[in-house]
Amino acid sequence: MEDFIFTPIVLLVGLAIHAVVLRFHDREEGRVLTLSFAFHVAASIGLILIYTLYYTEGGDMITYHRFSVPIADGLRFDFEAIAPEVLNLLFQQEQRLPFEVVGESSTGSMQAVAVVLSFILGDSLYAGALMITIWSYVSKVLIYRALRDVVRARSRQLLLFAVMLSPSGIIWTSGLLKEPMVMVFVGPLVLSFRWLLEGRRLALAIVTGLVAGGGIALFKPYVLIALVIAGGVWITWARVIRDRGAIALKPGYLALAALVVFIGFSGATKFFPKLTLDSVGESMAFQRRVAGEVAGASNFSVEGPGVDVESTQNLSLTSQLSLAPFALVTSLFRPFIFEARKAMQVLNALEMTWLLILFFQAFWGSGFARAINFVIQEPVLMFCVTFVLVLALGTGLSTANLGALSRYRAPMMPFFLFLLLAVRAERRSTNARSSSPQQQPTSQLAPAQQG
Repeated sequence: MEDFIFTPIVLLVGLAIHAVVLRFHDREEGRVLTLSFAFHVAASIGLILIYTLYYTEGGDMITYHRFSVPIADGLRFDFEAIAPEVLNLLFQQEQRLPFEVVGESSTGSMQAVAVVLSFILGDSLYAGALMITIWSYVSKVLIYRALRDVVRARSRQLLLFAVMLSPSGIIWTSGLLKEPMVMVFVGPLVLSFRWLLEGRRLALAIVTGLVAGGGIALFKPYVLIALVIAGGVWITWARVIRDRGAIALKPGYLALAALVVFIGFSGATKFFPKLTLDSVGESMAFQRRVAGEVAGASNFSVEGPGVDVESTQNLSLTSQLSLAPFALVTSLFRPFIFEARKAMQVLNALEMTWLLILFFQAFWGSGFARAINFVIQEPVLMFCVTFVLVLALGTGLSTANLGALSRYRAPMMPFFLFLLLAVRAERRSTNARSSSPQQQPTSQLAPAQQG
């Protein structure tokens, strides 16, 4: 019954927010945004049905909701006693809830979010998932607005398409999962980078960046690391690269970029000790080991076949980086079409095949050097490259299951798609200009015409 009451209410709120969003965009942008909003809503509902009917054990989303209901009931019964413990669970502090919870660290934070949503929305899974999905959609609108005016005019439609209609960027950033919660904060953080770059709204940029960065760190701290590195590159590149690749150093902006990276690293490593350089290699290998111990048809090993997972637990960061090529290929392009065994894997493999084709069209062949030069001259593309490579590397080294990989890499997929589309469009434009016959100046044509 709660689903039929609260889900329409949340949907109406989402439609009202979408109507406000449309007021700040032209008609052509509005069509894409409306399509994106509809796809997000459909993905949110579709994922619940998939997790309920397709997965025998329900999956993470159902587990979060199932365990949130009794805690939400406890909040209604004794709010003063339970609420502080839920906050402790959210911020990964020691808690004394008189209920069983799913887990600690980021899983505990996600559990706390599920509790709050259940408390507000009458234990409705559909309403709670839809609420997160709507804010994920709004966050992508912020990403588009943050980048729209700093890309070339002919790339704006590609940016809009990539950010708002990336298949993985919609499916796996919708619903009651960690990845959608991460995406909720990515948009504000990217917007804060833009404000810092332009030197305006500095106080708001700092506050927004700290809140958004903290939100990302609660659920996926390694995404925060990738973003602050990419943000530092963006701020630096935008001030040292000039027309045709000329370099003009700006010490002030170099210092600002270094400060962004320092604050992001310091905050993440202080509250999440596993992200220090001394333990990150061991942490990634441990996560792969745990994932590899769970039986599954889509499991893989970056170390190669026949490697004992127990032997990989304490590898150093340097040893982990030796696996980087395979990890990057895995994160960016797998599963390949011949690896797909189930319906969801087939859909994901089709998207990865499309991206692989785009990659070859953008970077392969004789125009490789021009493609790289184009990326170097575009600070936004340097931001995309950095974010994609760092997150893809961390993701590829931290999982051993292709199904989980599809979710973990979701925050980077809109940026990866835009990078490929923009480079491919520039390469095609360059090839068209070079192959078309150049017109002679009018002064040279005049005598022949007169004769």
